[in-house]
Amino acid sequence: MCCIIRANLDALWSRETSTIGVNQRGMEQLVQIRKKTGIKEHVLPPLGPHPPRDTFGMAAVVAMLVKSTQPGKNDPKYTEFETLCKLRAAYSNYYHASVVSAETLMTLGRDTAKATLTTCPTQNMWFERFAKGCLKRMGPVVRQDLATSIHLMHALHTNLEREWEASDEKDRVDLAMIGAYVLIAFTGSFHGHEVFLVDTFSLLKYAWEEHVEQGERFVVVPLLGRYKTENTEGYHLTPLAARTASGLEVERWEKRLAWAKEKQGIAHGPAFSHHRGEVLDERWLELEILDGIAVVQQHKPDIVRPDVQVHEEYGISRLFRRGATTEARNVKVDEEDIKLMNCWRNFEEAKGRRPRMQMQDHYSDISQSIPSLLRFLKAL
Repeated sequence: MCCIIRANLDALWSRETSTIGVNQRGMEQLVQIRKKTGIKEHVLPPLGPHPPRDTFGMAAVVAMLVKSTQPGKNDPKYTEFETLCKLRAAYSNYYHASVVSAETLMTLGRDTAKATLTTCPTQNMWFERFAKGCLKRMGPVVRQDLATSIHLMHALHTNLEREWEASDEKDRVDLAMIGAYVLIAFTGSFHGHEVFLVDTFSLLKYAWEEHVEQGERFVVVPLLGRYKTENTEGYHLTPLAARTASGLEVERWEKRLAWAKEKQGIAHGPAFSHHRGEVLDERWLELEILDGIAVVQQHKPDIVRPDVQVHEEYGISRLFRRGATTEARNVKVDEEDIKLMNCWRNFEEAKGRRPRMQMQDHYSDISQSIPSLLRFLKAL
């Protein structure tokens, strides 16, 4: 009952106080005018009673409010609103897979533009008002991963080189994967999960070849899988500067990664994998990288402030991508080159739809795009 009362209050106060006051005065005026004009029928429809069943999605609402009182990932006292919405999504997905939805669901339009008419309780107007009011009461919690600066990258790079020199062959295999991941993720401006698409077979093919374009040395990082919003798997050959303008040795660490795969005796599958060929645990790799950032913080507080909680405020999901983009803007890289490198123009701005690419994008192969991409890469 407490949850139902809380939900109704959230729904009632989803709008601003002034709007509620306007609505209240409007209803009072409607009743007064009805009395003055002698209209016998009620101007306003009855507010109840409602049928003795859950037509508002109250069961899902109660579950959301109970979960909100449990410890969350970022706060020991409550769960943030964004997490609560996953329960709503789960209920909605289950409902639309049920026989009830199959008998009542209606669609308007064709495949290219379609509107869906649903009786799902979590999609009705009251539930939307509750969700809006709940968000206003709890407030949004946005915790973006801190971006890595070029100074932090060089500190990590220096420490990795020092560890490499002091390690034996066994430890160098793991170290090669950590160092290659850091360099590829930053200079390629990749999301964290995208780096795990690097393919061993093509890596061993391209790592030992020499690549030069207009006098600039570069390396090829082969990704195999679904990249960005694609629906099918395929190869993506990404050129990266062999050595960036600030001195990051990408080629050196790519060759060390290829060396590690040869030592493991693995010629196929994901390049970032352990000796059995299975992809590395992302949590392990993230912990190793964050431990490295913590070491930098300990010895160089001017790069990472002492008050920063490294293992809470950093994460490999967007750590290197945001850092690379920021650094590119700092050194005045053209915005079109940044968009080309990050594919924002074609994929992220399409908002989940298949982008309408220009003809030159269809016919521009990797060799023709290298000069544009290297302008971004060399600047880092």
